[in-house]
Amino acid sequence: MNIIETEKLSKYYQNGKFLGIKNLSLEVKEGEVFGFIGPNGAGKSTTIRLLLDLIRPTLGKASIFGLNVNKKSLEIRRNIGYLPGEIYLQEQMTGLEAINFYSRFKKKIDGKYLDSLVERFEVDLRKKIFSYSKGNKQKLAIVLAMMHKPKLLILDEPTSGLDPLNQQEFYNAIAETKKWHATTFFSTHLLAEAQKMCDRVGIIRNGELIRIEDIDDFKAKNIREIFIDTKNSIPLSVLQQENVRKVERTTYGYHLTTIGKNGPMLKGLSGYEIDDVRISEPSLEEIFMHYYKG
Repeated sequence: MNIIETEKLSKYYQNGKFLGIKNLSLEVKEGEVFGFIGPNGAGKSTTIRLLLDLIRPTLGKASIFGLNVNKKSLEIRRNIGYLPGEIYLQEQMTGLEAINFYSRFKKKIDGKYLDSLVERFEVDLRKKIFSYSKGNKQKLAIVLAMMHKPKLLILDEPTSGLDPLNQQEFYNAIAETKKWHATTFFSTHLLAEAQKMCDRVGIIRNGELIRIEDIDDFKAKNIREIFIDTKNSIPLSVLQQENVRKVERTTYGYHLTTIGKNGPMLKGLSGYEIDDVRISEPSLEEIFMHYYKG
């Protein structure tokens, strides 16, 4: 069963002058964690606002739980947990008052589950929200989104402001939602985050969906940036192996973008004096330019 479906969903602003998204068609299955990834301004938040009926499409349509999002938005929202990219909470409330207030809009709250979320994210419910740091506001917002065990979580950049330990707690909490067959749709510009959490990813660029992949296939591509620090000049024949997509000369040596296994190239370096080799994940822009180009 598909929990989310869109068909040629499009949104233009200011009478067509600015593109939000164009011809977005995707399906999100029940129980999966679907990552919607792309750089800032790609159209991720626009898509989420359309799904929640916070804005209306210029063209196309969308459904959640098989219901049209524009005609049945209130019914749909009862079974959704939403975390916006820009969090707004009543600053004069305490954390506990915020939970009590928002729980009135939910059908049922599992008290034990709520307590476990508060404990694992270490949210101090006694304090006024205005005294919370950005990270603590984010943690409270996560608790509010998840506390009623929704069928669908829609999360816009959910780990923004979280430290690494709380990021990991969040990843664990999302993985546990599969116990009640919840579905998660979340946006991120962090490739590593998508790789840790997702079953599938949709990649959006300039308002258009350019690819959907199973995360195992995505990981198997092993897209990497390799920085080689050396004072020597290395022949291009050594560096430009089958899986090397780009070679650049730098002040300290060479910068390579590779896809797949790097054994042949690294073996070729054994005959040269190398000061250091650093391997990292590329930015999403690098992936778009070198792997998804065309």
